[in-house]
Amino acid sequence: MSRNSPRLRVALLVNIIAPAKMPLFSGLAERFDLLLLHGGMESNRDSWSDAEQKISGATIKRVWGWQIPLKKMDGNISDRRHLHITPGFLWHLFRFRPDVIATNEMGLRTVLALFYGTLCRKPVWVWWGGTLHTEHQIGIVRRMLRFVVSRWARHWFSYGETSSEYLTSIGIPRDRIVQIQNGADETRFSTNAPPEFQVQPRPVLLHAGQLIPRKGVDLLLKASAALQKEGLEFSLLLVGSGPDKETLEQLVRDLQLMNVHFYRSLRSDKMPGVYRSGDALILPTLSDVWGVVANEAVLSGIPVLCSKYAGCAKELFTEDSVFDPEDAGDFVAKLRNAVVGRLPKPDRSRIKTTAEIVNRMILAIEESSTRRQVGTVHAEQVRK
Repeated sequence: MSRNSPRLRVALLVNIIAPAKMPLFSGLAERFDLLLLHGGMESNRDSWSDAEQKISGATIKRVWGWQIPLKKMDGNISDRRHLHITPGFLWHLFRFRPDVIATNEMGLRTVLALFYGTLCRKPVWVWWGGTLHTEHQIGIVRRMLRFVVSRWARHWFSYGETSSEYLTSIGIPRDRIVQIQNGADETRFSTNAPPEFQVQPRPVLLHAGQLIPRKGVDLLLKASAALQKEGLEFSLLLVGSGPDKETLEQLVRDLQLMNVHFYRSLRSDKMPGVYRSGDALILPTLSDVWGVVANEAVLSGIPVLCSKYAGCAKELFTEDSVFDPEDAGDFVAKLRNAVVGRLPKPDRSRIKTTAEIVNRMILAIEESSTRRQVGTVHAEQVRK
């Protein structure tokens, strides 16, 4: 599409506006007439409340609907999440009349988008982040929705290789998938921010994330206790909020761990200083579609020890930086490497920049719109 052509009207449907995606949304808004529709702020994301005000160029609206807190089970792992029931998306789509729609899941929101796209003959992109691991024990309702959406949708963005693997496993042809990454704002995390915390003794092992069972923080504490019993001296810096805080603090006492520091979640503009407070980031997650804190740590210049259950693990790190948090021996051995400074140095070349991600999405969106317009013109000529 020519730069002089009228701006495409693009509607982007999300459940919640994540700070990590602010530069991506702003980049899309520079090229498109972008309407960003969201379901509102979840109660467990208090540090994300300022994200909406920091996106430039887009029209942003919260749609009508409900957020229902859920305690979900993934195998033996309990987790607190939210079910978004937001029929208001459809009203906004009919009012805005987009040329292209993008939506980032395979549930009700995407069904509404596909209904509109089918009725109005507009392309719909499903922006997907789940992996074979995160989706392996989903219930029957979600399996049915996955089946319907996978047969209905024709255009797909995937977070990365692990998300593409899942999409092909449910029958989506690889040539329909545009693989990008789940990115972070490299300009923000490349700045030389002062440390947010002054923690001693060094080294400081950092965990940044919610304090919930799925994040594996209890396993990090147990592996750390094993190393301290060997006589290794280091600090743990745990930055995050969540319902498991008191349980984890009690576990610290039970394990007789030393030098453990808990701090609540901070706003996104404070996070560069958080990463520069640590000597290595530890990501012990038991289930994450990506793990954008890993991107942020690498961009901040600190090494990362990443769980194999994070969607980003294979794409961003070598085997020396990846471990199995449920294998106590593997966890302790790799964590020992982090303490003594033997983790590989961060490799920024594995991370796609925001500009690369935005440009790839722009090209795909414009091409799908052009194809649909050509197909519509051809159909009208045939009817005549």
